[in-house]
Parts: sequence; structure tokens; C-alpha cells
Amino acid sequence: MKQTEFIAYVTQLIGEFGYLLPEMTLIVGSLVVILFDLIYKGQQGQIVKTALTLMVLVLAACAVATITVDGSFLNGVLAQSALIRNLKWFFILMTALVLLFPNSKIQSSKGEYHYLILMVLLGAMFLIQVQNLLLFYVSLELVSITSYVLIAFSFHRKGFEAGIKYLLFGAMSSGLLLYGLSLMYGLTGSLDIQQLSELVMLDYDTTWLNMALLLFFVGVFFKLALIPFHIWSPDAYEAGPTAAVAYISVLPKVAILVFFYHFTSAISNLEPNIIDWRYMISALAVGSMFVGNLSALWQNNAKRMLAYSSIAHSGTLLIGVIVGTSFGFQALIFYSVVYGFMNLAAFYFVDWMEENGIETISGLAGLGVKIPTMGVMITVVLISLVGLPPTGGFTAKLLLFSSLWDTYLATDQSYLLWLFVLGILNSAISLFYYLRIPYYLFLKSRNEDSPVSVTATRVTWMAVVVALVLVTFFASDVLFAMLF
Repeated sequence: MKQTEFIAYVTQLIGEFGYLLPEMTLIVGSLVVILFDLIYKGQQGQIVKTALTLMVLVLAACAVATITVDGSFLNGVLAQSALIRNLKWFFILMTALVLLFPNSKIQSSKGEYHYLILMVLLGAMFLIQVQNLLLFYVSLELVSITSYVLIAFSFHRKGFEAGIKYLLFGAMSSGLLLYGLSLMYGLTGSLDIQQLSELVMLDYDTTWLNMALLLFFVGVFFKLALIPFHIWSPDAYEAGPTAAVAYISVLPKVAILVFFYHFTSAISNLEPNIIDWRYMISALAVGSMFVGNLSALWQNNAKRMLAYSSIAHSGTLLIGVIVGTSFGFQALIFYSVVYGFMNLAAFYFVDWMEENGIETISGLAGLGVKIPTMGVMITVVLISLVGLPPTGGFTAKLLLFSSLWDTYLATDQSYLLWLFVLGILNSAISLFYYLRIPYYLFLKSRNEDSPVSVTATRVTWMAVVVALVLVTFFASDVLFAMLF
């Protein structure tokens, strides 16, 4: 390369760093939050740092709006599109709502908490636009390591134990994933996702390529908490801070699924030279739905119930990846956005339970009559999680299963029909444990007269999230148009 060409190449790369303005805003803002932690302490520090973090999120959202050019940049390592920008705004909105959890005062008083939240957001924003497997691994580890620390931010023994368990399983899965990536690089000579299928030489034994893909899939399945890689999930959900758990149960999962869809779309060109991954993922999806829903039936702890529920929803979200069509991908994104609002509202209710010292679902007996506003709103959220009208959960599942049915009609693959039937069956199973909470709230009498209160601020924020759940049903076409 001539000197002039090299200078032009470097100049182009430097100019393309402007595409990373939202990410650079988060990096600089997180460092400023850490510096403010040295100055402000106590309750004043909590308010200042939360306000500062929200300001950083506003600046990041404005930075996203300034990027209007689509396509790949930084030598094809990252990509930009309208959908990616919309997902970034969704991630920023979810982060802002999580920072406003009222019962996270202990965590919010620590400057590292806001920093870690912003780092999870940064990693998730990279995951949805990455086009290189090495950068994918770095982004995934950024999300994972900060998640391990956030789980231990409850500052009690169970939280530390759950954080260590999460870390150990995560380290094992990361090692397997990295080994799979190294094998793929050795076989293809490239880490670029779009070039992966083009660079594979077809005159060698594909056993090693299958092994590389399996190891890579194992790492991804752990992050999604699919069976049998879900062991860490219930303990982490139960012991971690509620706000942090609500956060890491949505953002990393959505970001990884977006990447996984693009990756599986790229390797589909390798067929029939590799294993039929759709059969494998379909089996994991069905297994995750059954294990998650059946295990949730026996839970009396609300956070453990939501943990198993999250496993089942991961299996449901995989349908969008299995379908592999543009309609399936759109349904996956729509479901992810609605699920984010639903899950946030459910954990917001759990946060209220913990504030009043209620540890179990049975401890909610009679509170729906005593505090009807909270009872009605959580009932709406749980109905949406089941997938019943008139909530966004119904629209999301309708779109996802419609894309699956269309693909079955087009391909006549029997496993897609089984996936469709068993997926609908699992939605019916989830009805039994989700509606246990309204059952105790309204139909059970309260044996004790312990004081239970709810503030106007909490009712307001709960109403905002519930309104988002309802809007995604009554104005689903608007949300669909905004996303795509």
C-alpha cells in the first residue's frame, strides 16, 4: 500500500469513528459518574449520580439521532441501520426506567452501580451492530462481566454465592465459545460474519467446522439461559438486586438474539455441509419452554418464578431465529420490545413486594382488595406475559407464531409444526403460574395485618410501564412502524 493510500485509509477510519458517538458518550459519561462518586456521598450522592446518569442517557439518545447513514463502517467490523438505531433507543429507555426503581437505594448509593449499568448498555449496543466475531466476544464479555458484578451488588451472602456461581458457569461457557471462535478462524481464515460462508473450503472434513459451531452455540445458549445451561439463572435472579436482575434479564438477551439471528442467517449458506442447527435449536426451544414453565409452577418465590419464566420466554424468542425469514425477525424484535416492558413491570412489582417485606407469592394474599391499583396493574402485566388480549403480549405471540406457521406452510417441515403446537401448549401452561398472583391478591383472605403501603410515585411509574404494555396492543401498528 502506498503512503498516500495508507493516509487516506487511516483518515477514513478516523472519520468513521463519528458513527460511535453514542458509544463514546456512554464511555465518557460513565467515567464522569465515577468521578462524581468521589465528591458526593449518601442520599445526596444517590440523587446526583442518578440524575447525571439519566443526563448521559439523554445525550446518548441524541447522539443516536445524529447518525443517519446506513451501512458498514470501520472496515466492515460494525454496521448501522434504522433498526439498530431504534433498538439503541429502546435500550436507552429500558436503562432509564431501571435507574428509577425506588427500592434500589443501597445499589444507587454506590457510583460503581451506575457505571456498571452503563457498561451493560454499552456492550448491548455493540452486540446488535457487530459484524466481526472477535468484537462480538469482547462485547459479550463486557456485558457478562458487568452482569456478574451486578448480581453480587445485593451485598449479602446469597448474592455473593449467586454471583460466584454465575461467574464460574459464565467463565466455562466463555472458554468454550472462544475455543469455537478460534476453530472457526483456523478453518475459514476470517472472523467476518458476512465472509464466513464464502471462505470455508468445502474439500475438507466438516467435522471440525461442526465442532466449532457447537462450541460457539454452547456459549450463546448459556447467555440466553437455555436448557441445560440455565442452572445459574434461578439463584442469580433470586439473590441479585431486583433492578439489576430486571435489567440483565432483557437487554443482554435481546442483543444476543439479534446477533444470533444474523449469524445463523450467514451460516445457512453452508448447508448441507454442516449439521442442521435448526433441529437442534428447535429441540432446545421446546425443552426450555417446558422446563421453564413446569418449574415455574412449583415456585412460591416471585423472583425464582420469573427466572424460570424467563427461560421459557428465551425458548419462545428462539422461534424467530429458527424461522429465519424477515417476517420472523420482525416478530422477534417486536416480541423482544414488548417482553422488555412486561418483564420490567413484573420486576417493578417484585420491587414493591420487597419494600414491604413480602418474600413469597402466598404473602400477597388479600392485598389486591387492600391496594387495588397495584393488584389490577400487575394482573394486566401477567395476562400480557401469558399472551392474552388485550395486551401487547398477545400481539407479540400472534406475530411470532404466525411467522412460524407461514414458514411451515412454505417448507412443509414437520418439526416446525411440532414447534408450533408445543409452543401454543406452553403458553397455556404458563397461564397457571402467572395467574397465581392475581388469585392470591383477590381471592385469598389475609391472615395477618402487617402494614403494607404504596407511594404515589410507585403507582405512577408502574402505571407508565403498564400503559406501554397496553399501547403495544391497541397501537401495535404504530410500534411496528416505529421499529421497521
